[in-house]
Amino acid sequence: MAVLVAGLCLPVPAVLAGQAPGVTATSAQTPVPDPEAQGDGVAPVLLGGDTVIWVTSGAGPYTPQFRADRIGQRLQEAIRDRTLQNPTVTVTENQGSSELRAGSRLLMVVTPLDAASLGAPRPAVAEQYARELESAIRAERRRYAPATLIRSGIYGFLATLALAAVLWLIQRLVRAIQNGVEGWRARGPGALRVQQAEIISADRLGGAVKRAISIGRFVLVVLAIDLYLTYVLGQFPWTRAASARLLGYAISPIRVAAAAVAGYLPKLLFVVVITAIIYWAIRLVGFFFQQIEHGRIVFANFPAEWAPPTNKIVRVLLIAFGVVVAFPYLPASDSPAFAGVSVFMGVLFSLASSSALSNMIAGIVLTYTGAFRLGDRVKVGDSFGDIIDASLLATRVRTIKNEDITIPNSVVLGSSVVNYSRAANTLGLILHTSVTIGYDAPWRKVHDLLIAAALETPGVLQEPRPFVWQTALNDFYVTYEINAYTHSPRDMIDIYAALHARIQDAFHAAGVEIMSPHYTALRDGNAIEIPEPSRPPGYRAPAFRVEDTTSRLEPSRDGAAAARLG
Repeated sequence: MAVLVAGLCLPVPAVLAGQAPGVTATSAQTPVPDPEAQGDGVAPVLLGGDTVIWVTSGAGPYTPQFRADRIGQRLQEAIRDRTLQNPTVTVTENQGSSELRAGSRLLMVVTPLDAASLGAPRPAVAEQYARELESAIRAERRRYAPATLIRSGIYGFLATLALAAVLWLIQRLVRAIQNGVEGWRARGPGALRVQQAEIISADRLGGAVKRAISIGRFVLVVLAIDLYLTYVLGQFPWTRAASARLLGYAISPIRVAAAAVAGYLPKLLFVVVITAIIYWAIRLVGFFFQQIEHGRIVFANFPAEWAPPTNKIVRVLLIAFGVVVAFPYLPASDSPAFAGVSVFMGVLFSLASSSALSNMIAGIVLTYTGAFRLGDRVKVGDSFGDIIDASLLATRVRTIKNEDITIPNSVVLGSSVVNYSRAANTLGLILHTSVTIGYDAPWRKVHDLLIAAALETPGVLQEPRPFVWQTALNDFYVTYEINAYTHSPRDMIDIYAALHARIQDAFHAAGVEIMSPHYTALRDGNAIEIPEPSRPPGYRAPAFRVEDTTSRLEPSRDGAAAARLG
């Protein structure tokens, strides 16, 4: 019986004329359906893009979609058949099925399975389908009538004029808005500010407004053209199907987006709640560490300087925790594409971040070891200057020549760090320099001169008093080291320069020569190595001594002559 019904639904000539999608024919009498085209559910019978009826069940080996396509093809053939003057659809009972025919043309067969799927008697279903098909045929034929085509042409021409007017209005409206924006920018600064902070400059804000206007104009033009084509193509029977598709192109994305947003609302609410919790947790933690930084909350083993970096670390951990919790509720988080991108990004991060991670860990270690703070005068390796920035990845040092040196934290951690500022305000930084003085100068006098020079140097503390060490007894001179305290490590270069100048002045005024680094001289005929203004009054360089030694040699010469004569 199923084979008979299938044969009634699909006559042999129709199969030979053109196979429907998903069907292969091994012979003219036995069409075999493609297994991949099988499906369940219902399928619409389309005529000019409009749904005429719905096919709710298959027939034998044929799916509802296959039957719907064949019925639509037969309707088109009936409409184009000019020998069919009366398109009345009749119902003929044949072996438990109802055949619907327009004249002698078979349109479809209503089977008991169709009636059962609709929950109605088969004759009633057949009559209803017959009225729907007949109405569709008559309406479609009227669309091909000359009067209808002329009226459709007039409507299309009027729609074209309306489209031109709408496009002109859109252009005028956009131009008026642009002129208004230019006038607004000319009347004032136009920058977006929050109190005294400029969030967006006037130029960027104007550019953003122009881009928004251009995007809006594009959307309006595309929408107007889509509506125009949908209306005009819908006026003619040959393009009505394309008209329905154009309208679907515009509506489908909006409908899909709206459905996606509506379906995502419960998850979105969960994400919003997680975001709010993490936000307030960050605010609370930030307030707590701010109180520690300002000294309102004190912990014995937690210095106030640790508060800002610890706050940043805890904030990153809170954000990471929020992302992990909210990840399953993010859009498309369970899609294979999202998982593939996540794995790819993870591989890239793991391959490229080894040095970055080592620098981050080194930055955390440096933070909690207290090697330096912002503004400290330090020496890191060969770099000498002030700390101007200390992030998790690198440390920046500004030298006394205003050169900024960026040092990776891993390098800083592996180098010796000399901090001149750490104990400067409490114990005082000891500045020291050495001079070498000859053994002919009394060492007590040298000590007094060095201490006096240090006390006269700006930036050197009077208390604790400077002190002197004799660090070496060399072959030609003694090495003296003067040590002086200061609370100004940032001025240490200036203090050193002033201290050296004061030492020279003090020793020259006292008539003591500085034998550094080495000095050799013949004292007869050489001036003392002290600047001329500091020499004693009336000082003259000693002259070479010239003596006559012949008188001491005469007796010996006479004795020798007598001996020769005798």
